[in-house]
Amino acid sequence: MAPDLPASLESAAHQRIATAVVRARLVLIWEAAWPRLVPILCLFALFLALSWLGVWSRLADPLRYGALALFGIGYVVLILRLARMPLPTQDEALARVARESAMEHRPATAFGDRLSQPTDDPLTQSLWRAHRLRLLEKLDHLRTGFPSPGMNARDPYALRFLLPLVLLVAFLMAGPDRLDRIADAIRPGASAVEAPPRIDAWVTPPAYTSRPPIFLTGDAARPGSLDPNVPIKVPQGSVVTLRMPTEPDLAAEATTAAGQAIAFDAAVAAKATSGTASDATPSTEHKLTLAGDSALRVERGGRPLLAWSFAVTPDAPPSIELTREPSATQSGALSLAYSLKDDYGVLSAAATISALEAPAESGARPLVAAPELPLNLPRLRMREGTGETIRDLSAHPWAGAKVKMRLTATDEAGQTGTSAVTEFTLPMRSFHNPIARAVVEQRRVLALDARTAARVAMALDAITLDPAKFKTNGSYLALRAAYHRLTGARSDAQLVETVDFLWQIALGIEDGDLSLAAQDLRAAQEALRKAIESNASDAELEKAMQDLREAMDKYLEALAQEAARNPQSANRQPMDPNTQVLRPEDLKKMMDQIENLAKTGSRDAAQQMLSQLQQMMENLEASRSQQGQEGQNGEMNQALDKLGEMIQRQQQLMDKTFKMDPDTDGSGADAQPMTPEERQKALQELREGQQNLQKMLRDLQQTMKQQGMQPDGKLGQADRSMGDAAEQLGEGAPGQAVGPQGQALQALRDGARSLADQMARQNGNGTGTRQGGPMPGQDPLGRQQQGRGTDLGSTVKVPDAIDAQRAREILDMIRKRLGDPSRPLIERDYLERLLQKY
Repeated sequence: MAPDLPASLESAAHQRIATAVVRARLVLIWEAAWPRLVPILCLFALFLALSWLGVWSRLADPLRYGALALFGIGYVVLILRLARMPLPTQDEALARVARESAMEHRPATAFGDRLSQPTDDPLTQSLWRAHRLRLLEKLDHLRTGFPSPGMNARDPYALRFLLPLVLLVAFLMAGPDRLDRIADAIRPGASAVEAPPRIDAWVTPPAYTSRPPIFLTGDAARPGSLDPNVPIKVPQGSVVTLRMPTEPDLAAEATTAAGQAIAFDAAVAAKATSGTASDATPSTEHKLTLAGDSALRVERGGRPLLAWSFAVTPDAPPSIELTREPSATQSGALSLAYSLKDDYGVLSAAATISALEAPAESGARPLVAAPELPLNLPRLRMREGTGETIRDLSAHPWAGAKVKMRLTATDEAGQTGTSAVTEFTLPMRSFHNPIARAVVEQRRVLALDARTAARVAMALDAITLDPAKFKTNGSYLALRAAYHRLTGARSDAQLVETVDFLWQIALGIEDGDLSLAAQDLRAAQEALRKAIESNASDAELEKAMQDLREAMDKYLEALAQEAARNPQSANRQPMDPNTQVLRPEDLKKMMDQIENLAKTGSRDAAQQMLSQLQQMMENLEASRSQQGQEGQNGEMNQALDKLGEMIQRQQQLMDKTFKMDPDTDGSGADAQPMTPEERQKALQELREGQQNLQKMLRDLQQTMKQQGMQPDGKLGQADRSMGDAAEQLGEGAPGQAVGPQGQALQALRDGARSLADQMARQNGNGTGTRQGGPMPGQDPLGRQQQGRGTDLGSTVKVPDAIDAQRAREILDMIRKRLGDPSRPLIERDYLERLLQKY
């Protein structure tokens, strides 16, 4: 018998029925499971809500454990009820499909029917095939429907929707303590009556670290601060503040990393922590200063409540080192350059000076202690940088003595860092007057040992044996008064007064009022510096600034009087028009700016500007001292001027010689033609000019030898090159003379540079350093000048008028040749590239 339907249709039909049965089973499982799952979820939500509302911490342990047991029993019953749920059968699934599809003859069930008896009747088979085809078409419309667990019938009041609202409110009320409140259900805890109302704890780093406080409790606490196993990093010297209720069974304990107990600072009674005035709970505030790794615990009745551990970052002491050896400025002041470093900033620095040999060992009895030398800081609380301090210690009796020095830096924590010991000689002022020099020497001897008073008095008596050696009677009488003070002194205080008196006498003998005015100016600068460092009031700053202005006026007036008495020193050499002049108005503006900065709170900027003013005055003093030495260098200056003149003349001779030969580079090809007589006359003039210049150079070398100067070998080379050039000009070969002339010009420049360097070395201070004074070619403020007005072989060659004219002539010749069409193409391309560079 042939099959009812093709195999493919049979397979597709059975697949549709199986899919519908699977969906129906899932729907039936959900309808049976959901009523059993809802009680489980509601019971879990009820547990979370009770935990987040803090019910467990308010219940006694027996009640809490009883409630947890009821929750556990309920969970077991509900889970067993869910596990015993029967699964739907095939017939139940087909019945669900038939019911939800609502089609006649139940196609999903009827499609599986078979004929009761096989038959070969064609009519019967045709009817049976048509019946099954009709069922096959209906299989596309099988439905299982949506799950309908019937919760409305089981929960007619919809209480299941109330629990999510309660759970949301409890979640918001619990805040960050949600996990702790859930753990309270199984953690032994205190009852509501025994729970402390509030515990506050925070860490305050030292103010100089500029770090914010660290809160250990509350919403502002860091996440790691709640875990005692994660140490909190804090700077050394931080203070932990713990505020908790004053109760007998509530205690706090601090220990080191090794477990040793640490005592708190004195406990302070704090304000009430909560409630009204009638029911407020008193509290106590504990403070703990952290010096090393520590731990802090809060316990109640031996049971831990809170705990923290701290990893303390040590505060390293500052470091300070000299960046160069101590040196002296041109005026005799001490210059110190140093570097500083600290993790939070240096507060102050100083240099400690002491004698190489202790007075007790040598038996000496010094009258004056070692000088105190506070160091300038580029800015307050500087973490890393370099600084420089210039202090005039020439007036101190120890000036000129060999000493040892150690630099010290201090930070805000009171820690100090020191440098290595440096031995050097304190700079002293140079006295040119022999009497003043002798007085200063005796003053130093007296100051370093009071036992030498009699010997110093004898020396002063010997100095004043001949009154005619003194320019003024005042200096002689002052020395005699000092002699009588020494012989009549009965205490060290009187000897100290004599030491100061001898210094005033030496200054008066050396420079008169100018040295005294300079000393008063330095004292006024030092007083203003101390006022700025100590944050003095505006009234004190105004007084210090007024004293500085008066001292500056007296110093400038003394400078003017000195210039009027010695006009030859000021007019020894004309002033370069490019020199920067320091005017009194500039000094006044600078002092006004210092005062404004100090009053407005910019003390660091004011101190820096005061250091600049001090440096300017040191340079001015050095310039004045250098002018006093110019008399010794007058011969060198004259030699330099003559060499400059020779360089200019040699340059002019070389330019004229260059133009005499048209074949040198073609530049003279179009020059005005000359007759043989005119050409011979021009060559003779060039030869005579070259010979005259050679004679001037020989005379200059002879003069230099007579004055004790050794001419450089370059000048001899220039002499020989000039002779060769004159010889070539005499033979009528100007093209051959240009080379020797250029060699002579370069040799003159090298010789002038060597002479200038020799003069600069002679103008040094004798120690190989010129830290304070201006170098050659600088103005009193240390700025570079433009030069002496002549070409002495400087590193930067400034074109003069001859060079500019020569460049124009070359450009004109290039343009003329470029416009000549008869020139080769390759030459015109080359000339065009030359013009492109211009």
